[in-house]
Amino acid sequence: MDTYEPDPIGAAPAVARLLLELRGRTNVDVKPFGRTLQVRPKGANRIAVHIHPGGVDVAIDRESAAAFLESVEGSYLKDPDDPASLVSLDADWIDVNYDALLDAAVKAVETQAAPKPPAAARSTATKAPSARKAAAPAKPKPAVRPEPAICPTCRQYQLLASGECPSGYC
Repeated sequence: MDTYEPDPIGAAPAVARLLLELRGRTNVDVKPFGRTLQVRPKGANRIAVHIHPGGVDVAIDRESAAAFLESVEGSYLKDPDDPASLVSLDADWIDVNYDALLDAAVKAVETQAAPKPPAAARSTATKAPSARKAAAPAKPKPAVRPEPAICPTCRQYQLLASGECPSGYC
C-alpha cells in the first residue's frame, strides 16, 4: 500500500517553522530542487539558505560565520576553502539553536539580496600605449574571380578554354 508523504524533503517541524518565520520576516523565493529547498531573496539568483534532509546550510560572510560557529553548538563550516561561507547545522541541532539559526537565515537573505559591488571599471585611457593591443593590419581581400564566359548563342553552357560551346550545336 502506498503511503502519502506530506513533506517531500522529510524536514523536521522546526525546519517548517523556520521557513514560515523566515517568509514572515523577509521577502523570499523558495524553490524545490530534488529533495531540497533553496531559499533566495525575492528576484535574486544567489542562494541564502539551503534546506536539505540532513539539516540547513546558511550563506554567511566570513566574520559572521566565525561568530556563528563559536556561539552555535553543532554548527560547522561546510567547506573551509570556499570564499562563500556556508555554515551548516545538522537536523539534530536545529531545535536547540533555533533562534540563532533564524537570525542567521534572515541576515543571509538580506546579505544575498544586496547587489554585488561593481567590478573596477577598466578604462583604455588609463592604460599605457604599449599596453594596448596593436591593431592587426588588414588582410588583403582575395582577388575577385571573373565570371566564366557563357556561350552567346545558347546562353546555357560555359565556354571551353578554346572558346567553343561544349554542346557542339552552337
